[in-house]
Amino acid sequence: MRLLVCAVAVLVATVLWFEGLFHSPLMDPRRQTEKKFVNNYIRANTPDSEKERLLADSYWRRYRDVREDAYWGENGPMGIWGPRDHYRQHGRKEGRIFRPVTEAPDPEAEKTLARAYWDRYPNVRGSPIWGENSDLGILGPRDHFIHIGRFLGLTWGPPAPPADGK
Repeated sequence: MRLLVCAVAVLVATVLWFEGLFHSPLMDPRRQTEKKFVNNYIRANTPDSEKERLLADSYWRRYRDVREDAYWGENGPMGIWGPRDHYRQHGRKEGRIFRPVTEAPDPEAEKTLARAYWDRYPNVRGSPIWGENSDLGILGPRDHFIHIGRFLGLTWGPPAPPADGK
């Protein structure tokens, strides 16, 4: 009798173990599909940290107040995610730009183009974001033109030749 009870107990335990195995994530094809879906979703929706670093640096260069902020700034607890959070909470409503700064292909030519733009538009020259004394420096005028000036019909290009043709 004792042997029979032990055999039944071992048999029941074995059946339950196999049932658990067949319903485990290892054997359930739906769970494998769900796992693939979740992994693909995470991969597709996780921002690229290198791209985020570029966006953060650009935002901090444009907006000194955000860069120096204790929460959203370079040394804040949010790190490179601070500018994105600031933009979502405040920057969009304030008309701020959350795009990478366009680097100049030729720095010497960019100086000429920047001076021409500043000469044409003195209000941009004095701007704390795009002006001569801004953190963007000579990249400021191009950045202003790309994001604002072209929509206002402003002109980008080299200085006009002198009126007397010399």
